[in-house]
Amino acid sequence: MTLINRTTQNSIRTILAAALLMAIPVLAVAVHAQGGLGAQFTLPYEVHWNKAVVPAGEYIMMFRQANHSAILLSTHGTRSYLIGLPIVSNSQKDNGGLVVTSAAGQHTVRALNLPQVGIRYVFSPISDSEREQLAKAGQIDSVSVTAKK
Repeated sequence: MTLINRTTQNSIRTILAAALLMAIPVLAVAVHAQGGLGAQFTLPYEVHWNKAVVPAGEYIMMFRQANHSAILLSTHGTRSYLIGLPIVSNSQKDNGGLVVTSAAGQHTVRALNLPQVGIRYVFSPISDSEREQLAKAGQIDSVSVTAKK
């Protein structure tokens, strides 16, 4: 009886994994069709992004215009992450890109600044004093991003 249950469970897991992999391109097309903004970038290292841990690699990020929810897709179509609802504000005039902080060997995505389109998405706010301390310690990095409308 246990062997049948394990076999059935493994089959169900395989079917669910295959369905998820097939749904990723459909999800990306659906988000894009809703008039969202996109961004493309390469993460040179693993990052913590809200509750997700995202490995190094090439990604496309899609935002829905209606509520600015963010979906991150691997360019190879093997992984997707629901990043959540960022705080939306006017972009900062400085360079665009992902703002990443590092502490104790852990990289954390804090914001995505897109001056090309005038938008800044904040995922984990940084106070001015914290920003200053991180900058002095060399713990703020910027990852280059290409915005797509």
